[in-house]
Amino acid sequence: MSETDLTQLGVDMVVASARLTRMASRDVSALPHAAMRLLGRLDELGPTRISELAKADRCSQPTMSNLVQRQEEQGWVRREADPADSRASLISLTDAGYAELQSARHQAGAALATRLGQLPAADLSTLEAAVTVIRKLLEVTPR
Repeated sequence: MSETDLTQLGVDMVVASARLTRMASRDVSALPHAAMRLLGRLDELGPTRISELAKADRCSQPTMSNLVQRQEEQGWVRREADPADSRASLISLTDAGYAELQSARHQAGAALATRLGQLPAADLSTLEAAVTVIRKLLEVTPR
């Protein structure tokens, strides 16, 4: 594939995956979208500073601080001193936060299951293979 073709494939994947995520998360009642993004990011990254969370979510540090504070009040995240810098805090998921994230993910998956059930078996096999490839892609280090 040419560089142009690979770029277009990348664009198509980003657009389709963003639309799929929005469609699936519309039916998630357990968790506001911003909270689900934060909990998911913490599940992916582990304990993280607010500044890094804000950068990853492309929002301001005060916006992220407010979101973290709301999730902390819910008992879904906790702050701990950063061993590398005692002036900073690391934000991490609590067990309750992880359970809430899993519940929201399950609701999103169930929302997709209705549509998935309407696809032919060959398409479902293709999707299973595609998920495996996407997981590999997420592990590839850019050059």
